Amino acid sequence: MIDLTHCQEIINTFGGSEKKKRILYDHRIYMVKFPDPVRELHNSLSYMNNQFSEDIGCKIFKTLGFETQNTFLATYKMPNGEEKIVVACEDFTQDGKKLIEFHKLVLQEVESDSLRTQANVDNVMMVIEQTKQIVDKEEFKRKFWDMFIVDGYINNRDRNMDNWGGVLNAENELSFAPIYDCGSSLSALLPEELMQQRLNGGQEFKREEFNVYSCYREDRKRILFSEYLKNPHKDLQEAILRIVPKIEKQQGDISKIIETTPVISEVYKTYLKRSLELRYQKILLPALKRVLEKETGKTTGVLVRKKGRVMGVKHESEQGAER
Repeated sequence: MIDLTHCQEIINTFGGSEKKKRILYDHRIYMVKFPDPVRELHNSLSYMNNQFSEDIGCKIFKTLGFETQNTFLATYKMPNGEEKIVVACEDFTQDGKKLIEFHKLVLQEVESDSLRTQANVDNVMMVIEQTKQIVDKEEFKRKFWDMFIVDGYINNRDRNMDNWGGVLNAENELSFAPIYDCGSSLSALLPEELMQQRLNGGQEFKREEFNVYSCYREDRKRILFSEYLKNPHKDLQEAILRIVPKIEKQQGDISKIIETTPVISEVYKTYLKRSLELRYQKILLPALKRVLEKETGKTTGVLVRKKGRVMGVKHESEQGAER
């Protein structure tokens, strides 16, 4: 891994909860995020995995075709000699653009404090419609719902209104920002001992990794990802059709991202791969099947794959010749 210890440090302008530095590396500005709490390299103690979750989560988004911040894992040696594993996130606003977190747009459109804090999905759509600087409102909505699907897939429960937004250009036009801040995804707070326990326990693993909640709400209740996808509205249906086949196609690449991540243990790798597979098989594929069946007007069938890709629904009456 690259050692960022001696890179030129610039005054930090980034917010958030973790410790971070702003540095210049290879003529580009990066935000360096530190794990919290941190462990020394090769220490066997459990720790928060936010730096790994940030890197892996962003790379999963990228392999699915999303515009995403560039990240890489590195080391950073503190003055006391302690070596820490960090994630470097390239600043995507250094070319004259400005990040506008969605929460700032909400503040200019929504009057009620309760509506701001509850992050109702209807409010999100309303703010997009009312923000004049968003030129292509339909594209902005599409990208929100696409992001929603992948956040559910990677178990990102903290995609709050400060963790996504728009990029403002010199013409005062706002477009959907690259994906950033995935540090709370992929069981970032789970100690490795508990990962092993859940892998051994079976039912506890299924319960914890299936029941994924979004930080967004509908009718004042937090959205349970699996339930919300059972009866999706039109925009969400279209997102399912766009994103789930991409996940199917990129399964190998997603597994490779996890397998090639340095430092993390085999237990951690196994846990991530099994949890992603669980949500894919038990939530996303059934959701895709329901949407495809709704489009064809039929209610029975199985997903047909060809060379690893979801191609559509083949109904029971059509399957006999293949058995």
